[in-house]
Amino acid sequence: MRYLSLATNLYVKRCNPVSLVHFITDRCNARCPHCFIDFEGEDHGKGDLTLEEIQKISKNMGPDLMNINLTGGEPFLRKDITEIARCYFANTSIESIFITSHGGFPDRIAKFAEELRPELGKRKIIFSFSIDDFDEQHNQNRKVKNLFDNALEAYRTIDNSGENFMANIAITVSHTNHKSVMGLYNHLVEEQKVKAVTVTAVRDEGVYNIPLEEKKSILTAYSQLSERVAKDMKSGILEGYDTSTLLGRMMNKKNMIVNQIIKETYLDPQYISDCFAGSLFGVIGADGTVHPCEVLDRPLGSLRQYDYDFLSLWNSSKVQETRKWIKETKCNCTYECAWSLNVMGNWEYQPKMISAALGNYW
Repeated sequence: MRYLSLATNLYVKRCNPVSLVHFITDRCNARCPHCFIDFEGEDHGKGDLTLEEIQKISKNMGPDLMNINLTGGEPFLRKDITEIARCYFANTSIESIFITSHGGFPDRIAKFAEELRPELGKRKIIFSFSIDDFDEQHNQNRKVKNLFDNALEAYRTIDNSGENFMANIAITVSHTNHKSVMGLYNHLVEEQKVKAVTVTAVRDEGVYNIPLEEKKSILTAYSQLSERVAKDMKSGILEGYDTSTLLGRMMNKKNMIVNQIIKETYLDPQYISDCFAGSLFGVIGADGTVHPCEVLDRPLGSLRQYDYDFLSLWNSSKVQETRKWIKETKCNCTYECAWSLNVMGNWEYQPKMISAALGNYW
């Protein structure tokens, strides 16, 4: 019955969130040149939702929620991240938590995995650790000492943490690294023995603006790298997400589809298929402000003003108006998190996703 409800929501009603990104803090000790967050000033983290507030919010997020993405800032700057994860597992219907991290706190990450492992049952925690360049350049770009080595240590810790955990290295192609990403990939796979790699293209957003003269070079490098990853997964050089699991197979295929869409629209933004931001997908800011996605400057409301009742906000007239606007304007972008749900929720992609679920993900 759970999956019947989920399918009805995905393809017919499209009214309850299936996946949400939660920025659990806007604090970060790194200063990445391609980050869209403005870290100037001293107020970062002061307005973050407390654990008690998150506990309240998590109690009414709908019957079809499958995944929460905990991010930041750097999520492991929150010392209560283990309790936040427990809160979501206890109070929602999620089957997985996805965590995006720069990997700079391997000891905290190891402790997090060790404490939660006995409690997970069949549920998964998936980590994506960012590495964008060779060690010295990566550390310099992000302005954190030993970050490259720490991220690899964190990756190996999670990769060896058992069947409830998955890990990948995420390479974001930007104007600072487009000339070196192929060499970096070879180094990670051949010398560092990384078994799962995902690729994203930097977005023009927030305080970050892509140099116009670099966009073509970024796209070329992104295309080459994503094609190489797909080729190496097919040949078995890369394992990707665990293909022995339904979730792993579908995530691998979804990433391949999204990579192709990004290649087609990065230089020439265009409508490809309906976007379900604000219906199947949304973003919770560190202060509790809900957005349809990271790209649109159309806040949907504050959970603090809705007495922490997520579904009450999600069903408000403002959210209904935003969904209508997204559909009528054929809103489009290259935001991979939203595209993940767009692939899952659009009929045109389902033959490929079903084939992947059955084991034929090429």
